[in-house]
Amino acid sequence: MSADVSATLLRLAAALAEPNGRAASADALAAAVGAETLMIFVRDEEVGELLPARGFPQTLPNGKTWRSFLSECVEHGHREAELQLRLDGSPRLVRGFSQGTDSVVVFIGGEVKESDVEWVRALLALFAAAFRGERAAVLAEVQTQQARDGASRSAVAAKALDRTRRQLEDALAEARDARSQLERTFTRLAEHSVELENANQQLREQADAMEAQAMELELQAHELQGANTALRDARRIAEAANGAKSQFLATMSHELRTPLNAIGGHSQLIDMGVYGPVTPGQHEALVRIDRSQRHLLGLINDVLNLSRIEAGRVHYVMEDVDLGEALADLQPMIEPQLAAKSLRYEIRDADPLPMVRADREKLQQVLLNLLSNAVKFTDPGDVVRVDGGRCPDGSGRVFVRVTDTGRGIPPDKLEVIFEPFIQVDASHSRLGQGMGLGLAISRDLARGMGGELQVESVFGSWSAFMLTLQPGSGADPVSPVTD
Repeated sequence: MSADVSATLLRLAAALAEPNGRAASADALAAAVGAETLMIFVRDEEVGELLPARGFPQTLPNGKTWRSFLSECVEHGHREAELQLRLDGSPRLVRGFSQGTDSVVVFIGGEVKESDVEWVRALLALFAAAFRGERAAVLAEVQTQQARDGASRSAVAAKALDRTRRQLEDALAEARDARSQLERTFTRLAEHSVELENANQQLREQADAMEAQAMELELQAHELQGANTALRDARRIAEAANGAKSQFLATMSHELRTPLNAIGGHSQLIDMGVYGPVTPGQHEALVRIDRSQRHLLGLINDVLNLSRIEAGRVHYVMEDVDLGEALADLQPMIEPQLAAKSLRYEIRDADPLPMVRADREKLQQVLLNLLSNAVKFTDPGDVVRVDGGRCPDGSGRVFVRVTDTGRGIPPDKLEVIFEPFIQVDASHSRLGQGMGLGLAISRDLARGMGGELQVESVFGSWSAFMLTLQPGSGADPVSPVTD
């Protein structure tokens, strides 16, 4: 350390002896050694604790943590830790150095080496003596002021006795005046009685007006009751119309599947050469026809499933299902999609997954939809992860979670994505090529099996869909139940 630097540091340290501007001096000295600021704590003999010196903040958040930190500084001579500060409520790296058991200097933030502040530690005893002197001077000044106040109170008491005597004399005169005022008051009360009678008459008139208003309110109540009856009738009509809509969708979806299946069958027969040789160009066209037919059939199946759920016509065969086997059965179905985008598929729990109580077919339908969505929205070369186990809340329920590293979901869309025909935005609609029914159907099926489907996401980073179900009971499959 050069002579100029040493002189500068000593000048800054000497500035700490001045109470005015002590915080600014501490910040300047801290900056000179690479920290944000510093504080000095001196042991107060009356309370037996290390307290901030005068001129530094006298209160710190989480006082127990700070006292423990300072005690360790005294015990070991130095200490380093992250503590909450009042600067912005966030933790800062703090380093403390003590000189004996009566004083500690703390550097907050930045990078400070113990070797760079040895000279500050050597000055701690002087700083401690100076700060104790300041505290003693303040205490002496307070005691002097208290003595002055005691003398003043004695003089005031003597004056008060003299003033009381004069007040008694004045009170006698005031009593005589009060008698005259009472006589005048009696006269005014007689006048007020007349005014009160007039006010009573006005109150009677107001009561009549309020009675008329009550009758009008009663008529309005009857009208409101009639309006409520009309609303209930309208609700019943709307519910009936909604049921008819669901029935129509179910019938229409069923009727559309027959010709679509025929189209798919005929295109496959043509591609197989049943009706004659097929050129490469015709084969490509037939492949596109078959792909479009399958996509349209999938959309119609979604509409049919949703209409069945809304109409209460979905049946569940509940049984104990091995969650690991269910995921293994689905892996061949999504491997082509994974390979097409060069995605990695990881099941992160090495232990066997628990048994769950569910309808096997509908459980696989929900998981396949979650896996397909994860593949769909994950960029090429990234990873799709699956993990599961017992819920950590102690409920005994079982969860399976599908996590992707895609674009994520905006916070204001986390609930609406489970509504039918809802897509997050136009870009998702084009990429997903769906109608927004998959998640709505999946949540309804999860709830139909006594479970729940939830989502967590960080927009622009990842999404995780978690299915929770009741644990397996080990009993035989029960009879079909209707949702």
